[in-house]
Amino acid sequence: MTSPPPDPVRMQQGRQAALLRLSALVHLCERLRTCPSDELDFVLVNESHNLLPYQQAALYRTDKTGIAAISGTAVFDSAAPYVRWLGRVFESITPQAEARMLDIATLPATLRDEWAQWMAPHAALIPLLGRHGRVGTLLVARAEAWTQPDIQALCMIGGEYAESRQLLASQPPGPRDTRMRRRVGAVIAAAMLVACFPVHSWVLAPAEVVPVAPTYVRAPFAGIVHQLDVAPNTAVHAGAPVVELERAQLESQYQVARKALEVARTQYDEAIQAGMLDAKARAQAGELKGRIDEEAAQMRYQSELLHRATLTAPIDGLALYNDPSEWIGRPVEAGERILMVAPALSRRIEIRLPATEVAYFAPDARVRFFDNVHPNHPAEGHLVFTSYASTPTPAGTLAYTLRADLDSDIRLGLRGTARIYGPRHLLVLWALRKPLGIVRQWLSF
Repeated sequence: MTSPPPDPVRMQQGRQAALLRLSALVHLCERLRTCPSDELDFVLVNESHNLLPYQQAALYRTDKTGIAAISGTAVFDSAAPYVRWLGRVFESITPQAEARMLDIATLPATLRDEWAQWMAPHAALIPLLGRHGRVGTLLVARAEAWTQPDIQALCMIGGEYAESRQLLASQPPGPRDTRMRRRVGAVIAAAMLVACFPVHSWVLAPAEVVPVAPTYVRAPFAGIVHQLDVAPNTAVHAGAPVVELERAQLESQYQVARKALEVARTQYDEAIQAGMLDAKARAQAGELKGRIDEEAAQMRYQSELLHRATLTAPIDGLALYNDPSEWIGRPVEAGERILMVAPALSRRIEIRLPATEVAYFAPDARVRFFDNVHPNHPAEGHLVFTSYASTPTPAGTLAYTLRADLDSDIRLGLRGTARIYGPRHLLVLWALRKPLGIVRQWLSF
C-alpha cells in the first residue's frame, strides 16, 4: 500500500514556521549580544518567552551567588518568600555541564511539597556556559513537557548570554564610562575646592531696636499710682505730666502739717504776750519759736511731696509702657521704674544670642540687622557691647546680651534678626561645627 503524496501547502507552512522560529532565535541572540550589561539578565528571562512560551523563568548567577532575575518583573525583593524558595532550590541542585529536565523527586521533601504552590510541573535546567566557564544556571518551567528542540534552543540562548556576560566583564571601560568618571572627578574636585574656601563665620540671633540712652520715670516715694496722663507709646514733651500718684493721703498730711504750724504760731504769740508779765512764759517763747520752724519745714516737705506726686517727662520722646490698667491702683516703691521716655528713632539694637550659638567675635565685629518690616533692606553696624555671662530668656533658654550701633537711625521697638560676623574659617569646618562639637564631647569621655 503506497502512502499518500505530501501536501505542498502544509510543507510550505511548516517551512515558513521553522523560518520564523529561526528568525526569532537569531534576533534574540543578537539582542543578547548588543544590549547593555544592566539589561542582559532581564532580556534573558523575559524576551525568551517570545520564542519558547513558558510560565516562569529564574536566573541564578554564580558571581552574585544568588537570584539575579525573575520573569515578569524588572525589580524584585530578595526577601520575598518566592525568591527565597527559588534560592533554596538552586542550592539543592548539583550544577552539570549538560541541559536536563529537573526531577522534582530528587529535591528535599520541603521543596518537593511546595513545588506545586510556586512552580509549573515541567522544569528545565539550562547551564549558562561560555568559553571561560559557567556564569550561572537558567531555570524555566511550564505546564507542557519540554521537547528536545526546545532544550537545544534554550542552550543556544544560554550560551549567547554567557558569552555576552563574560565579554562585558573582560572588556575595559568604554569612552562613556571614562567621560562619566572625569565628570564625577571634576564635581568632587570642585566640591573639595568650595569646601576649603575660607568664608566669614556668622551666627543669627533675634534683635530689637532699643534706645541709646533711655530715661526712666521712677516713683519719687512709696505710693499708689492714681492715673497715667499719656497713652502708651505716644509722644510727650519735656515737663509734661505723665503719671499721677495718689494724692489723698498726701493732702491730708499736708493739712495736718499746716494746722500744726498754725497752732505753733498761736502758742508763740500767746507766749510773747504773756512774757511781758511772766518770766516763765517769756522763756517758753524761744522753744515755741523752734517748734514753728520745725512745723514750717514739715509743711514745706508735705507740699513738696504733693508737687512731686505729679511725675513729668524728663525729655522729649515717646512714653513707652504696655497697658495703663497694669499700673492704675498698683503700689510702687521709691525708685521703682514706671515707664521709659526715649526718642522715636535709635541706632542701637540689642541682640539675644543663644548660648548654643556663641562663637568668637571681635569687639567691633560687623553686624547686619534685618528688621521684620523691611527685611530686604538690611542695616549695617558694629558691636559695642558683649555681656560677660548669660541670662535666662522669657522662653526659658540661656542667652548672652550683645549691643550694636547701626549706621543709620531706625524706628524704636522694631524687631528682627541680626547676623554677627566672625573671623574666617574653612567652609566645611564652619558648616560642620555643631556635629564636630558633639563628636569632640563624645571623644572626651
